[in-house]
Amino acid sequence: MALPLLPAAVLLLAGPQPAPPAELPALLTALRGDLDLHRRLVVAFAGEAGLQGAARERALAEGHELHHQRRTLVFHLDKALAALAQEEPARREQVVGALLDWMERDPDLLELDRLAFRDPLRVLQKALASDRTPAGAALKARVARDLAEVDRIEARVEAEYRRVFGGAGQAPAGGGRDQWDAYVQALARRIGVALPTAAEAPRPGPHGEITGREFPPKVLVLTFDDGPHHVYTPEIQAILRARRIPAVFFEVGRNLGTVDAAGKPHPGPLAALSEGLVRDGFVIGNHSFTHAQLSKETGAPLEAEIEETDALLGAIPGARSHLFRFPYGARAEAQLKALEPHGLRSVLWNIDSLDWADPVPASVSGRVLRLVREEKRGIILFHDIHDRAAKVLPGLLDTLLAEGYRFAGLDAEGRLVER
Repeated sequence: MALPLLPAAVLLLAGPQPAPPAELPALLTALRGDLDLHRRLVVAFAGEAGLQGAARERALAEGHELHHQRRTLVFHLDKALAALAQEEPARREQVVGALLDWMERDPDLLELDRLAFRDPLRVLQKALASDRTPAGAALKARVARDLAEVDRIEARVEAEYRRVFGGAGQAPAGGGRDQWDAYVQALARRIGVALPTAAEAPRPGPHGEITGREFPPKVLVLTFDDGPHHVYTPEIQAILRARRIPAVFFEVGRNLGTVDAAGKPHPGPLAALSEGLVRDGFVIGNHSFTHAQLSKETGAPLEAEIEETDALLGAIPGARSHLFRFPYGARAEAQLKALEPHGLRSVLWNIDSLDWADPVPASVSGRVLRLVREEKRGIILFHDIHDRAAKVLPGLLDTLLAEGYRFAGLDAEGRLVER
């Protein structure tokens, strides 16, 4: 992806320096863009629990558009950050050092902005893991310190959330979310928008769509979208495997590999993660090739989004199923009909964690618990491209199991499978 260059003044390279590597300005631009989208998502979903009707629909529509932009940006950013591990050491240290300088010292950053940096820092941490040089060790230590700072900030806003809303086995203690509310207000002023005065679950649709509302009482199905991700998918897999809880992973084709002009699939490195999920008994679904808004597509572009991911899943032993999830749940009659020749069935959800928009794990967990208790059954939507799902799952699963909920799976045809 071509990224515009930043002005030299924002590169934060103090004193006389050699010319920065060519990729540095583009990486800084991408990180700034990711932060801007993070900020806009926070503002879009301010007061989400109280939004109703048209206001809630507007928040969801805006949030989905922002998430779409962010997914495309992060896809390329993650690849670029991971590629830094292959750079010549001096060049790599200069680039990574400058990126960390910006995250740590840019005076334009607000303290809670650093919650947006966890994912790129985790990607960098994994990319540097095999480096045993003294310089590599120093970079790893610095990344670890930055992640510890993110942990500290997150713990503070989580404690504030729990004081206000309570948590598993913890009654609300009263008070307000002063730090979080101040952050949201500051972002709204910077962005220049009024705070909203997110998303209703998709309604049941035709063509045998599965929504979760047709399940028996107290039956839940976990689903994870947008992966596989080389850091977070294995973490989620381990949590579920240890508890023997099934799930469906809806995967984006371009994460799995490429398809050539003749239609032949070429699985890439992440396809091995999908194969591992299948070996552990999880079901894989098709989530389009590029995570496009398919309600805007018809004809050949729509067919390509369906077929290319279908071909890649077919090249991974046991991975292809008859399950399809439209990105953002965006579909109309034409898109639903396009699934039929491929034997695919649309799977929606009725419990949206909003983990793609909410950077506070306790808030994500609280939202899921509230919606589960309201719906009393259904399909929970998480994403395995952020750290939030892995953080909230252990406590959330224990709480729901203690309340008598049962976690079922879907088979490759979309039939409910209770264990």
